[in-house]
Amino acid sequence: MCKLKIVNLFLLSSLILFLNFSCKKTSQTSEEILNEISSEKSKVSAKDIDQIKYTEFALSNLSEKSTQDWLKFKELQEEIDILKKGDLSFFEDDKTILQSFFKDLKVEIPESLNIPSILVRLSVLETTVFKLKSTSNINNVNKEILLNAIKEVLVANSNVILQMNKKFEKDSQNIEKPN
Repeated sequence: MCKLKIVNLFLLSSLILFLNFSCKKTSQTSEEILNEISSEKSKVSAKDIDQIKYTEFALSNLSEKSTQDWLKFKELQEEIDILKKGDLSFFEDDKTILQSFFKDLKVEIPESLNIPSILVRLSVLETTVFKLKSTSNINNVNKEILLNAIKEVLVANSNVILQMNKKFEKDSQNIEKPN
């Protein structure tokens, strides 16, 4: 009888330990699943970015010609194209790397484009890039907030291009002033 009690006590203890460990394992798995779901919700895809409504301007022939040797601008446009595919890696880089990039972008600007209206738009673009960087580095950021930050970068980039196009369009007009 005493042996039976010991065996029953052992079986009961084993059952309790087994249930305890299996519950902990399940709760950890559930927690991991919830983290994955929330991170998936905040991930942005190319399809999400394609649905952003904004006016995108292309470089005019004159703007294209004047920026052909401006390597930092070309690199920026490549990174914007990559961003449109849902890859934010460039915009999540270290802050000092981004600061250095924009400093070089402004230093290397061609003389013909080194005017206040374009420099201001480059500064706005820089600010929106840093806002996107900050937003994308937030854990569990809302997807809509992230998409809005991406839209701001795309709009600011488009405005830089528009301003360059306007500058060359104005320069190409031969308006004679009356004497």
